[in-house]
Amino acid sequence: MTNGLDVILGDEQVSAVFVNVFGGITACDAVANGIVGALKKLGDAATKPLVVRLDGNNVEEGRKILADFAHPLVTQADTMDGGAAKVAELAAAGK
Repeated sequence: MTNGLDVILGDEQVSAVFVNVFGGITACDAVANGIVGALKKLGDAATKPLVVRLDGNNVEEGRKILADFAHPLVTQADTMDGGAAKVAELAAAGK
């Protein structure tokens, strides 16, 4: 997760990132922990907003992990459409 976010966030053409996960094989809590770990490792290098929509296995645990982390760049979305709209809004605001 760290390497992926580092590459994406380092791209000058990227204004915001939408992480849209339906946890089946990989549970949502594992995805959330990956995002938290990546943002901790990236530190100040992470400067672009992330909208995260989790659904599926262990969704409540995953959402709680992200809520408890309370990173200022992370916004959670309940639906794919809501997440897409939010990331588009944030991307437009960042340009």
